[in-house]
Amino acid sequence: MKTNCRYILLLLLVIVGFSTETSADTTYVHRLEADVVPSGVIQNNNYLRGNNPQGENINTSTTLRLKYTLQQAGNPSAIGAYAGLGVGTVLTSSQLGTPVLAYIVQGAPIINFSRHVSLNYELNLGIAAGWKAYESVINETNHVVGSRVMSYIGADVFFRFMLGRHWDLNVGYGYAHSSNANLRMPNEGFNTMGGRVSMAYYFNRRENISRASLFTAEPVSQGHHWAWDIVAYGGWKKRSLGNPTTYTVAGLTVSPTYRLNSAFALGPSLDGVYDDSVSPTMSLGLQARAELTMPIFRASAGVGRYVVGGLDCFYETLAMKIDLTRHFFLNIGYCLYNYNYTNNLMLGIGVRLGT
Repeated sequence: MKTNCRYILLLLLVIVGFSTETSADTTYVHRLEADVVPSGVIQNNNYLRGNNPQGENINTSTTLRLKYTLQQAGNPSAIGAYAGLGVGTVLTSSQLGTPVLAYIVQGAPIINFSRHVSLNYELNLGIAAGWKAYESVINETNHVVGSRVMSYIGADVFFRFMLGRHWDLNVGYGYAHSSNANLRMPNEGFNTMGGRVSMAYYFNRRENISRASLFTAEPVSQGHHWAWDIVAYGGWKKRSLGNPTTYTVAGLTVSPTYRLNSAFALGPSLDGVYDDSVSPTMSLGLQARAELTMPIFRASAGVGRYVVGGLDCFYETLAMKIDLTRHFFLNIGYCLYNYNYTNNLMLGIGVRLGT
């Protein structure tokens, strides 16, 4: 129950941040989209390959999603990015349940081939609640799902076909991951890859509201290339199925970034982390990080290695930064290590210095 409350609080913070940012006196295009994602399940676990009570090979899944997003209007030279909230459900084996999704959405065109056709990306980050989780007696071989509530991460690439002023058809491919970031054990996670087909309805779209894409993003004015992000975060995790102890994780990151244009930024990051499950002292790591900057949301990814302290491994971070004001943002992140294993959530707040 405590874990569920923490996830609900996190989602409320996201909604508050989104509402705060979009409440300014700005004109937005409102968009409603419904999509279906028939997928194959990545069978990284014996439970999925048939070692379950029904002897079932769990290899297919279908995700249904409904999204409401906003796109800023009035500047044809700006990237046609959109952001909003979504809900959905995952239809798979009855042995895993029928989880319900609630998540934030952010997307934009990668390249515009014409006014009517573009290649787009979309990112989803939220929760999936309602899984049938591991139980030591009833469902002891289920190492896929460790808790009824898990995180939900999705990434899609698709072609957008503009059918008219109000309608788009979207066809592409998507990846989705659900796990609980070691909040409970076991935590091998549920991963899918498959096609995506959707229809989007625009309530008030204008002609040529935006012509720009990631590849034609506006340049940054002289003297405004560098910015510094300082993030303080916390988290908690379990280590193993037989160990009931909950460990504390806390960290501080300092990241100077150089803006290549209005969409992309690159830079190093100095990461200090205290992980109670590994070492009683602070560890320091160095990362190379890339950031995608869109209105309201910034998506960040980094790869690095710990060089000082008790941690001795490569580590990777994925984070969504939600702008509350020009200089303050929420940080919802996910840390992995050695390119494979989930480590902990990174829930915090940050300040941006510079432009």
